[in-house]
Amino acid sequence: MEIDIREGVLTAQTFLSLRAACGMPELEPELVERAVKASLLTLTAVGGGRAVGMARVVGDGAFVFLLYDLLVVPLWRRQGIGSMLADEALRRVKAFVPPGRSLVMGLFSGEGRESFYTRLGFTELPAPGLGAGMQAVCV
Repeated sequence: MEIDIREGVLTAQTFLSLRAACGMPELEPELVERAVKASLLTLTAVGGGRAVGMARVVGDGAFVFLLYDLLVVPLWRRQGIGSMLADEALRRVKAFVPPGRSLVMGLFSGEGRESFYTRLGFTELPAPGLGAGMQAVCV
C-alpha cells in the first residue's frame, strides 16, 4: 500500500482518532486544537484514503525542536511509516535552521520503543557529555 506524507493537514479530530486507535488516553478537543495550531510542523501519513499515522514537531523554531506525538495505527505498524514520518520531520525541520548550523531534535520515547529511535540516529540519554532527559508532571 502506498503511503503519502502530508504536511499541515492534521486536524484535532484526526489527532484524537489516531490516539484512540493507538489505545492512548483521551484528551480535551479544545486543547488538542490549540496544540495542533501551535505546532511548528505536523505530518500526517495517509494510506488507503485515511490517516494512519502522524508526527508533530514543537519548539521555538530556532534552537529547540522536539519530535512529539509520533503515532502509527497498530494495523499499519512495521511497514516503515514511523521511520518515514521521523525522517520527513527531520528533513523539513532543517529548513528552520540556517545553512551550516547544526540541528538538534529531542524526543521522549515511549517505554520499550527506544531501539526504534536509535535505529533512526537518535541517542539514548544519558550519554557521554549529555545528561538524562527529564520532565516534570504538574497536576
